[in-house]
Amino acid sequence: MLKVVIGIQARTNNTRLPNKCRMIIDGETMLSRVIKAAKKSASYVNNGPSDIKVSTLLLVPEGDSLKDDFKSMIPVIEGPEEDVLKRYLIAQKKSRADYMVRITSDCPLIPPFLISKHIVNAIKYDYDYISNVKEETRTAPDGYDCEVIGAKILNWADENATSKEDREHVTTFIRREPPRWAKLANCIGYTDESHLKLSVDTQEDLDFVRTYNKILSRKIKIARDSAEGFFRL
Repeated sequence: MLKVVIGIQARTNNTRLPNKCRMIIDGETMLSRVIKAAKKSASYVNNGPSDIKVSTLLLVPEGDSLKDDFKSMIPVIEGPEEDVLKRYLIAQKKSRADYMVRITSDCPLIPPFLISKHIVNAIKYDYDYISNVKEETRTAPDGYDCEVIGAKILNWADENATSKEDREHVTTFIRREPPRWAKLANCIGYTDESHLKLSVDTQEDLDFVRTYNKILSRKIKIARDSAEGFFRL
């Protein structure tokens, strides 16, 4: 059976907007929204092929208070604060995952189906790495970032990535200098929405995402209250 782990990286010691993953959007913390999206995505895939098992983990810096605050929602793995690549490797080793999915806690509106789409295509076509974050081909909004990383290339990155930036951003080295054997892919949308920023780095971002979510929630309510059915793409 193939094991896939959706690893959500989070911390409280953010510089531009401290403790941002605890900020509230429509009655929920940003992090709880991301956790729920990851779990919903896992359930989508787990209800499909019986040879795939998807689970979720929260990856936090050692000693971060998020461990205690969210452990009732999701299992927690601790690792170095700045070396996020090592955090994902620790999670991969402990879970014996064939694939790690990288999601960040500052993407509170990420759609569950988008995560599932990346997982299914990574497995179906045997990719070592698939994402929607490459700048040259990106069509997804900033805030819908999703990366699926095979265990082999994750271990390769840990052995070869040496710069602080590459260790912090996990996959920059893979995208910049992939090994010859690696099979990589980009997930492209039908429309280009890369200009839209739905991730949260500053108070201004948070205000915008709150407003955007209110508009979206209102439209969903109208659809639900109508006599017609509705579904989200």
